[in-house]
Amino acid sequence: MEGDKINRIRFLLICIVVLTSITTPAIAELSEDQKIAIIYASDMPVIGLKKVGGYPELASALQTYRNQKNTSTFFLFGGNSLAPSPLSSLDRGTHIIDILNSLEPDAMSVTKREFSYFEDELSLRAYEAAFPIVTSNVYDKRSKANVDGLLSTVIVEQRGVKVGIISVLDESAISDYLLKQVVILDPQKAITTSAQALREQGADVLVLMYSFNFSFIDQLLTNQVVDLTMSTSPLFTSFPNEKMPKHPNAVVLNKLNYLAEIHLEFTGRPSTAPRVTWTSKELSSFPSDPIVAGQVKGYTSRLNRLLNQPIATVTKDFQTLRTSVRSEENAFANLVADTLRTFANADIALINGGIIRGNRSYAQGQRLTRRDIAEELPFRSKVAVLTITGQQLKQALENGISTIEQTRGRFPQVSGIQVTYDPSKVAGERITSLKINGKAINPTRAYKLATTDYLANGGDGYHVLDACPKIALGYMAPPMLVDVFIDSIRERDTLGPALNARLVNVHESK
Repeated sequence: MEGDKINRIRFLLICIVVLTSITTPAIAELSEDQKIAIIYASDMPVIGLKKVGGYPELASALQTYRNQKNTSTFFLFGGNSLAPSPLSSLDRGTHIIDILNSLEPDAMSVTKREFSYFEDELSLRAYEAAFPIVTSNVYDKRSKANVDGLLSTVIVEQRGVKVGIISVLDESAISDYLLKQVVILDPQKAITTSAQALREQGADVLVLMYSFNFSFIDQLLTNQVVDLTMSTSPLFTSFPNEKMPKHPNAVVLNKLNYLAEIHLEFTGRPSTAPRVTWTSKELSSFPSDPIVAGQVKGYTSRLNRLLNQPIATVTKDFQTLRTSVRSEENAFANLVADTLRTFANADIALINGGIIRGNRSYAQGQRLTRRDIAEELPFRSKVAVLTITGQQLKQALENGISTIEQTRGRFPQVSGIQVTYDPSKVAGERITSLKINGKAINPTRAYKLATTDYLANGGDGYHVLDACPKIALGYMAPPMLVDVFIDSIRERDTLGPALNARLVNVHESK
């Protein structure tokens, strides 16, 4: 009995020592000549692009950096890549995870694009990944924790250097992607809480990855809450009123298909923020890695067999530039909306400009393929038909025009509707004239509206549509908009969209 008592005491003492070492870890001592490099890349949803660098070039760059002596090199992937693309519309981003497994990132950040196919699909991608996928401010109402498979934070280590990873989303992910099961927690509070926990766990360097232009980034760095922030924001940097981070430890890539090469220097113990120097490099400046190139070719070859089918000839020049489809009447968008209205036998049709993603120009005589249309309409949006009153339609269109200054994806593209608007007026009161098929709108009359399931369920701020009665199409499963559009132009064998004053900005019409 006495021996058992002594053994129990010894066991308790061992437990105390172990727990003490876990809860009060020592901060690693970094030598002055310790070299730390971080390679950062993101926003790469489309594989096999010509004339620009992609995953094969990124793989080659990583091999070069990882072979540098006496340097701890980390690869952090900023996400924003599981969608949209023609291939992700088929496999929901599985191929991106497969390719990234070959590149072996130390961690990947979650952006709202990773939720393109909703929470459960992202959970599946996380279990397919051989690397941690991190989001620090997402709460799943079902599990009362993070989305299954995702990590709230992670510490990755190389050669004794420990890097703590934090990743946050903006609450717009909920409305933009119709997320029903998750809540986006306060990002600044999540960062502060996560940073404190990672410091206590012995992280030498704290890195924050994000994809929204948060106003508090400089403050976080100045107060040494985190040591380094990374984002890819080519769109935000082009807006004149956007204030980008000024702190030298804030890395912002302002071009796509680039990587950031970041070097951190410490002078002794990391009690002060590291000195950060970084440069951006075009991926196409690196050679192509043959193994990853073969992997990409395997995916693109299978996709080519499906998508390289010619379907129509362009009879009139047109474009689908991002700034156009999100801020003004666009000829291609007109044709998509017209096709939707005709298919549904509706009075009017409404789509959001953000559904069109090609961002390119087409010339007369060009032969279009299924690939062209799949790249223009990469989302799995399905046809939906609603009953809507004139007043509800005006409310929906006001929502679409409310963010025209930011060229947001909610900008409306329409069929059977003529809108005159004044962007200088306060949001919600910008429409000065609204007609349906040439006649003044009747606020109380019910109209038959063709749209997409995304908007019908309240996506992109079109909450008013979620309250409108749905009309059954008579299909077991509603068809996808891209399939309806491809079938329509294939029958005509031509495509020559035109503008006809459906969306008129009063300041540009004078």
